[in-house]
Amino acid sequence: MGKKKEYYESDFIEKQLSYYGSLPEKQRRHFLAMEYERLGVGSKRYVAGVFGCSRQTIKKGLRELAENNYEVDYTRQRVAGGGRKKRSGESGTDKLDTGICGGKHGGKSKR
Repeated sequence: MGKKKEYYESDFIEKQLSYYGSLPEKQRRHFLAMEYERLGVGSKRYVAGVFGCSRQTIKKGLRELAENNYEVDYTRQRVAGGGRKKRSGESGTDKLDTGICGGKHGGKSKR
């Protein structure tokens, strides 16, 4: 096997890692995809190793940037509508006192 190709200088790697660490998740994927495209074919494993990510992450970033109707929106971290749904009304269990303590063994409260 041949010698591994080094694309970056060591001081440049430090700057890149610092910048990469300051980005949110979606921007990280897009940054990695653009770095891969800039460095060329055969650099995916190198980029993944330098930035400590999966090659699948780079692949996902490439797919997102290649979509025709993809609009870059960095204001949202997650897809709208995810997560736990809001409660409706006052029927929540926060008003209910069952007399049971949470504790390690879930015993009765001492009152």
